[in-house]
Amino acid sequence: MGKDKGGGGGSRGAPVVTLEQFADALITSGSSSSSSSGPTKSGRGGGGGGGKHAHKPLAKSVESLTLRDDVGASVEVSRWDRNPRVLLLRFPSAATQRDAMGRPSIFLEDAELHGTVVERIPSGQRGGVANYSGHNMRASDLARFLNVLRATMPGGAAENASEAAMVRALKNVGALVTKKDGSVAAARDDPVLAAVAGSSDRNEVRDALLHEAMHMVFYIDPEYERACRDYWESSMTDSDKDAWRAFLTELRYNADDETLVVNELQAYMATERVMFDDGVGGNKGGGNKGGGNNGGKGGEKIETLARMQREFAAHIKTHASMADPPSVGANTKVVWL
Repeated sequence: MGKDKGGGGGSRGAPVVTLEQFADALITSGSSSSSSSGPTKSGRGGGGGGGKHAHKPLAKSVESLTLRDDVGASVEVSRWDRNPRVLLLRFPSAATQRDAMGRPSIFLEDAELHGTVVERIPSGQRGGVANYSGHNMRASDLARFLNVLRATMPGGAAENASEAAMVRALKNVGALVTKKDGSVAAARDDPVLAAVAGSSDRNEVRDALLHEAMHMVFYIDPEYERACRDYWESSMTDSDKDAWRAFLTELRYNADDETLVVNELQAYMATERVMFDDGVGGNKGGGNKGGGNNGGKGGEKIETLARMQREFAAHIKTHASMADPPSVGANTKVVWL
């Protein structure tokens, strides 16, 4: 994986951790951290059954109180030991994480609401990306959201308590700065941010973190990003592209954003061990060892996605950045290992 020296102060004061150390910090002793507002819900597997996956929704039929006035809890920021630009955010609860990162994620990624600052996170499935257990974005993308939020102030308020706590934490480590005109900007090295909700399910946390780590590689390694884009543009058929866009649309991603489409393609294809299991055996090895929930009976869509995953893995594992791909401990690895 490509490395750089950062250089913009985006990791000032942040402790350095491995992915395994960060995952261990997210393991909770009980089930209450999954959501303070409702039961956990299994993920939606585009076109073929549910099951756990990296972006598992946090709760069913929950409307986030994004404009509440309570004091935001502290947000811990760590730096990935493999690259100083990557900042790992740890929130005191899954609900706090949702309130902090839900609206930015909707603004950046939602199928219908991208580019929009919502007053409240929609309830249930309409909450889409806001309710997923993992989030990732560049600091510059978060700054763009914050500036639009402050200009529009839906509901008559700017940041909610959790968003404000996240902004303070990122400013404290130099990832975000306030300009003379009062607007927010990213540090000059444009740090990239990742967060995964805490859970008592160790495998769930580690699987989600590996998925987010692949997003981080996409952000920080231009050669890897180019290889993924080239694969999308030159190696995938139009029908496979349509199948992938349909999968993302069912998960409420903006499938018209090609960067988002390619970024999610590489992250899912490199890490997903359940949703694309067509019974052929392409998803062997560590990570989530619960076995495929489709059992080879997921239909044509699952077979197509499973084939796409095998083809992508065979191609991308030869790229220089994947000579030492991210892993979370000894067992949670990319699908070809």
